Amino acid sequence: MSLFPRSMRARVTRYEGTTCLESADAPFGEPFEFAGARWQTELRQSPAADREDAWDIEATFTLVSGRAVEHAAVSVQFDFEDWSTDAYVLMPSAAYNGNRFESRDIPYPPVLGPDDARPDCPTIITNVARLQIGPGPSRLQQLTRDLSTPAVAIHLPLSQTGFLLLTPQGTRLGDSLYDLEETDDRHRATLRYAAPGVREEAVHRMWKPYADRGANFETGDSLTLRFRVLAFPCEDVPTLTRRFLDARKDVTGSGEWVHDLPFSAAWQIQEEKFSTQNWNERNGYIACGTQQSNFGYWQLGWVGGLISTYPLLTDGTEDSREKVRRTFDFWTASQTDSGLFWPCHSGEHFHGDGFDQAHAENWFLMRRAGDALYFALKQFDAMKRLGVPVDARWEESARRLADRLSAIWDRYGEYGQFADVKTGELVVGNSASAGIAPAGMALAASYFGQPRYLEVASASARMLHERFVRKGYTTGGPGEAAQCPDSESADGIVESMVTLYEVTGDPAWLPLAREAADHAGTWRVSYDFEFPPESLFGRLGMRTTGAVYANVQNKHGAPGSCTLSNVALFKLWRATGDALYLELARETAHNLTQYLSRADRPVGGMPPGWMTERVNLSDWAEGVGEIFEGSCWCENSLTLTWAEVPGVYVQPDTGFIEVFDHVDASWRGDELWLTNPTRYPARVKLFAEPSASMGQPLGQNFLLGCPVVEVPPGGAVSTGICKKI
Repeated sequence: MSLFPRSMRARVTRYEGTTCLESADAPFGEPFEFAGARWQTELRQSPAADREDAWDIEATFTLVSGRAVEHAAVSVQFDFEDWSTDAYVLMPSAAYNGNRFESRDIPYPPVLGPDDARPDCPTIITNVARLQIGPGPSRLQQLTRDLSTPAVAIHLPLSQTGFLLLTPQGTRLGDSLYDLEETDDRHRATLRYAAPGVREEAVHRMWKPYADRGANFETGDSLTLRFRVLAFPCEDVPTLTRRFLDARKDVTGSGEWVHDLPFSAAWQIQEEKFSTQNWNERNGYIACGTQQSNFGYWQLGWVGGLISTYPLLTDGTEDSREKVRRTFDFWTASQTDSGLFWPCHSGEHFHGDGFDQAHAENWFLMRRAGDALYFALKQFDAMKRLGVPVDARWEESARRLADRLSAIWDRYGEYGQFADVKTGELVVGNSASAGIAPAGMALAASYFGQPRYLEVASASARMLHERFVRKGYTTGGPGEAAQCPDSESADGIVESMVTLYEVTGDPAWLPLAREAADHAGTWRVSYDFEFPPESLFGRLGMRTTGAVYANVQNKHGAPGSCTLSNVALFKLWRATGDALYLELARETAHNLTQYLSRADRPVGGMPPGWMTERVNLSDWAEGVGEIFEGSCWCENSLTLTWAEVPGVYVQPDTGFIEVFDHVDASWRGDELWLTNPTRYPARVKLFAEPSASMGQPLGQNFLLGCPVVEVPPGGAVSTGICKKI
């Protein structure tokens, strides 16, 4: 471990705007002259009391004499001598493998050109901050607020070593900066942790100019950077990822746990909204938005189509269920001869995923196929349990889709990112876009009694694990981020691994599920970001723990996973006993409802029932703490949470309690009591089981028919049905 503290040097840099004018570095403790001033530095380090292989460090910079220095930043510099292009760099939610992929400068929304659109294409990302894949200068800069956790993790394969830097969100000067620079020969690299954070536009420019600026230092001014460093044996990327997750809250701490809006109260608002604003009577489907643009009508999978129907089926009124049935009719009618489906409908006509690019007019995003198959079969199972007839036409559509996925797998050895909707042939490959497809294929194997579907599900899931998860990135989940690393494909793979475990009962799927869930966990915000007090989210007191970043291009968090409830994490906790997965599931589920606009607490100017996908920690689009006002897919994440995630989980024999909903639960003697501190009535779904049942798979729709406990506002009740053994 002592290698890393000895390699640290002090550095001071002066800027004009976002252009570096000059810099100087020196060993800590040695005074040096820079910009007409004399600087003194001090480094204090001590072994961490609570974690092996960790050091807590304070680096202090003081301008002791000379003239004032304007527009400057100070930094701690780490030098790596055992570097190579095989070094894996993780800046969680902002850079995976250092974003060292081929890149194209394509306007938003990016569509790969005809020359790149082929089944054997390399991973191609847009013009995001990245280490270079080719020769020449290579440098990657990110602000601390751009990351789900303020941290940098590095795997050095030459020395089989892992390095982890954990810092606060910022200092009194604002956000800080991580700056990783490689030598031209790629044999050495330098990581700088700087305050304040100034991204240099000469290194990489976002789609709009940076407003970052240095600070002014007067004689006597001092600034201390506090951080934690871990160094440890590390054989591969999954080992690095897990160490990061275990330590991710060491410096920032955990977020605040606040009860506000119960799941059932949110559901009541949302069902009304979906039944009115999202219902398209003319075409007979539940739209993915409020039908105000071509992309706000019907989109299969991804942002809602055939996903939003699931909670309306399991928990909705008879009117909602009738709308679900009509939506399935529309889905069947949208199927092409290939077995795929037209991905979008404008209210007037079908269209593809090519964003009006002529060469891509028939493109179909393959994650839509996985979403559709998975959620269709979940709903067929729920319909049978609820006594709702399953139309044979719907079943045939699902079977034809499973056959197409099988055919694509047999021909290409993957599902790819885009296919031709008419022919079913891949046009863009090398992607984890359909990460959830193995889950759908596994359910199809059980539902239709087709072992071949399970063979395809198993083989494709193992491919996704080896080609993507173990390498530390997944790609292609969103349809408008090229092949930038993203959280959506990662969450889909988690769902697939857990579903395969449940369908087969084979514990061999659990290690793969854990590595996939660990990777997906890097996209979750692990702390409560401090928004500017004048921003919308600052005024609303939003708590960001559990928000999920989208991808390295669209650099914003979102209220939840696109578009899942994360029940797979809850199931994975039951199967493994690993508390990390329970924590990840709880944080996202509990904090979702705060983003729902409602009459007594509007979010910006949005009407009740609307949620925006923006949790802007970064300045990527609207600004830190600001939103665009629109109805988005994350409304489905919240309704899915109500449908699939227990409000309270309890083991009567051990006394263990876990709360997801906005209530408190405790034992009073041998009785379980629920307390509702909010201003809303709460209907709480209660899931109780003996501890010995933890290892038994739950399967789909396990909450159907579960006890529901009504707790009045400000009241407390005994469940009456759950007693400690």
